[in-house]
Amino acid sequence: MIFKVLAVLQRVAPGRVTVSLVFKAVLIAGWWLASAGVAAGDAPMDAAQLLERQQAGQAPVLLDVRHADEYADGHIAGALNIPVEQLASRAGALGVPRDSEIVVYCVSGKRAAKAQQTLDALGYSHVRVLDGSLNGWRQRHLPLAH
Repeated sequence: MIFKVLAVLQRVAPGRVTVSLVFKAVLIAGWWLASAGVAAGDAPMDAAQLLERQQAGQAPVLLDVRHADEYADGHIAGALNIPVEQLASRAGALGVPRDSEIVVYCVSGKRAAKAQQTLDALGYSHVRVLDGSLNGWRQRHLPLAH
């Protein structure tokens, strides 16, 4: 984003891209990101934080985007299962408002990142990836449901 802003500034004031203009570009890019809904609230959620919120009865919607057989082998308690390949067509199965907090995970985080992009594109505004995904959960020896 910042490079796009700098390119525009270079066209508007050729040969005059200064520290001041770079600073303005950073401010504009920051404003754009903030207005686009990119906020600290959408940062990855730590496994310990998720467990704490589950125990307090304040868990976000938890979405496991692995395949059904992987889910059956063990998943985080309370997680819904919609494989990432089916998410675009089955997002309505979540049954939650688009402003609900949703935390997605897979094994390593790759499919979860793709799911986050898909849900963002579908208008879900508070989608987070579980930091470390299921591998991180397992490394902490946190409980799994079967």
